[in-house]
Amino acid sequence: MKIVIITPEYPPYISGGIGSYNYELVKKLIEKGVEVIVMAPSQKEDKMRYYFGNRCKCYYLRTPSLKPKYFYFQIYNSERIRKIIEKEKPDIIQLNVGSDILIKALKDLLKDTGIKVVLILHGSPSPYNRHWDSLKHFDMLDLAWTTAQLVNAKMEKALGGEDAFSYVDVAVHVAKHVMYYNISCNENLRSLRNIVIYPGIDVHEYAKQMDETRTEHASISFGTRYKFFVFGARLMRYKGVIQLMKAFIIARKRNPCLYLQVFGDGPLRSYVLKAMHRPSNSSGIFYYGKVSREFFLKKLAAGDILVHPSFYEAAPMVVIEAALLGKPVIAHKAPWSEEFVKGFNLGVTVDVLNLEKFAEILLDLSNKENYETFMKKNSEQKIKLIATFSSEKMAKNYIELYKKLM
Repeated sequence: MKIVIITPEYPPYISGGIGSYNYELVKKLIEKGVEVIVMAPSQKEDKMRYYFGNRCKCYYLRTPSLKPKYFYFQIYNSERIRKIIEKEKPDIIQLNVGSDILIKALKDLLKDTGIKVVLILHGSPSPYNRHWDSLKHFDMLDLAWTTAQLVNAKMEKALGGEDAFSYVDVAVHVAKHVMYYNISCNENLRSLRNIVIYPGIDVHEYAKQMDETRTEHASISFGTRYKFFVFGARLMRYKGVIQLMKAFIIARKRNPCLYLQVFGDGPLRSYVLKAMHRPSNSSGIFYYGKVSREFFLKKLAAGDILVHPSFYEAAPMVVIEAALLGKPVIAHKAPWSEEFVKGFNLGVTVDVLNLEKFAEILLDLSNKENYETFMKKNSEQKIKLIATFSSEKMAKNYIELYKKLM
């Protein structure tokens, strides 16, 4: 069985969850004897590399440093991708985002060879209208990004044609709420087979990470009155960054033993720095910027509570990572958190637009008795979490899908 995965991100060139998702999937598929070839854009090189002991080929195709990157990746590399597919002769092509331009270039090849196409949908149209919200708040940086996305989406449809979905054999959604929303918004999806396969992570690596952190911090009492909240995401308005800063400042006035560690970069970086450098340096906020995945996981493992007030998410793996590392989660009350945080009993959801209520939740969960209660619940949930979100389970589900398609 040979699979070609075409994705906008793959290590070492990743900036979000799709790259990590594909790395975990490819690693497990290779372990199970599936032959995998990856194609991804690169601004620095144009060559083929081997991964996992030369068992996985990865073609990095040079792409102009223009955004959105995947749009230009398709325009500049469609013919090269076609030639690679002709050479490699895969059984299945797996696309990680809508690829209308690419599918148009491959139409004849797909008809002649019978190669199956799997489309992975990592997100959905947001119920929280980011474009309108950016206009409302005069958020020029975010507005430029959302406008570019809208314009390029229209351009891709025009260049790719209207029948791209007719060449897709199955649509895989990364969460149930994502699938329901996508189907309700896109008539073309209703004619396809739609399934949900949750992303997975290497549970053994997380167990190792937790053990190492415990060893490093053996002299620290984690039962102290100090509580460290951790936030890691792109610093954008829809991630709830502004609400988090305001609510945390309110909570810390009432309990000066609270601290907040912020990881990530983005348009609201200056807002975070301003909140951090409050008069008398009493904010309790520490800003680390954009850091490596390994560094963030170490800090998350050493922290106490993950705060993820995002208004919209698909399948936020940082929430699952926190739960597997034994951390309760505070999240915005939204479809994604109803499915993950409430559905798996990982923490508390709150309307973060209500700053007083948000601050109360921060204070309540930092209370020693409440915290210990949630830690106990989290421990009881680990078996269910591992069974649902392990990379082993994810790979098994994909292999079953591939076999059915073939």
